[in-house]
This record gives sequence, structure tokens and C-alpha cells, in this order.
Amino acid sequence: MGASGGATELIFFVSAVIVATAVVAVAANGIYELTDGINDRGEQMNEEMSTHIVIINDASAMPNDPLLIYVQNVGSTSLNHNYISVMLDGVVITDYTLSLSGNRTSFWDPASLLTISIDTNLSSGDHTVQVTTENGVSDALSFRI
Repeated sequence: MGASGGATELIFFVSAVIVATAVVAVAANGIYELTDGINDRGEQMNEEMSTHIVIINDASAMPNDPLLIYVQNVGSTSLNHNYISVMLDGVVITDYTLSLSGNRTSFWDPASLLTISIDTNLSSGDHTVQVTTENGVSDALSFRI
């Protein structure tokens, strides 16, 4: 009976080591994924904090037909102007023309101006335009025609 008791203890010991190894592997994978997610979120927050845009139109004298929106990149990040979204009175606008001024590259550099031209003739009254960058930073302007 002495030999079979030792064999049983050895089997339990080996089983415990295998289970512990599996638990450590699962925990390590979870910690790695959590760390990776925290790093990604940190990079995203850094981009958001260094991105800032301002619609610089005079709300009392908005050019209409076409509607011209002047947006300046006042942050410290170069942006891809092809990945902006424009909303006019709560409706996403997809048909607009972009032009950059004040930069030397194809990106929307800091301190450069983006002109958005929308072929529309707005009716008299109150309107709102919102421009959002690729990383979610936006600015809005309410104006009256």
C-alpha cells in the first residue's frame, strides 16, 4: 500500500502543476491584452489632446450658395483632411469640396486653413455646421442666414 500511495501523490502533484501552468498561461494572456489595450487608448488620448480645430467663419456673415466653411488646425498634429466629416443642421454632408491653404504637404498641417465648400442654398433662419476630424475632435458653429 505504500507504493500506491506515493504514486497517487505523484499523480496529484503533476496534475496540480499542469493546472497551475494553464492558469498562469491564461492570466498572462489576459494581462498582455489588457496592457495592449491601455497602450492603444493612451496613444488615442494623446492624439485627441494634441488635435484642435476651430471654425473661423464670422457667424453674422456666412457666405451662402455655395456655403463656405473655414476651419483652422490650431493643434499640434497634422491631420488627413480626407477623413473629416461635416454635418449641416444635423445631417451628414458627403458632397463637398476641400481646399488647403498655408501648408506645403498634402496633410492638414498645424496653422493651415481648410476651406469646405458645400453647394447648397440655405433658407433664411438659424443653422449649425459641425466639422469632425479623423480622431473625433470637432468644432461647431451656429449661424443665421
